[in-house]
Amino acid sequence: MPQFFFRSTDQDGFSAEDRGFEFLDSEAAIEEAKVALAEMAADGLPQEPVSMISIQVLDSNHVLVCEMRLVMEVITISAEPARV
Repeated sequence: MPQFFFRSTDQDGFSAEDRGFEFLDSEAAIEEAKVALAEMAADGLPQEPVSMISIQVLDSNHVLVCEMRLVMEVITISAEPARV
């Protein structure tokens, strides 16, 4: 079975992708990465200054297959009408 590695980024920085996991294919690895990202979000939403958590899936040669990100963005809406 092919081996894949996960590299995550959160408020504490990068994790090393030193441990490989076996999956049937890249789609299965990506599905597991989605679960891992959801678990990271359950531990705490992204905060400034990074405002993002992410997980990368790398193949057995440590080549990036995909990256998933969860971004916290606050969009403020002005209550004042625009002046013309």
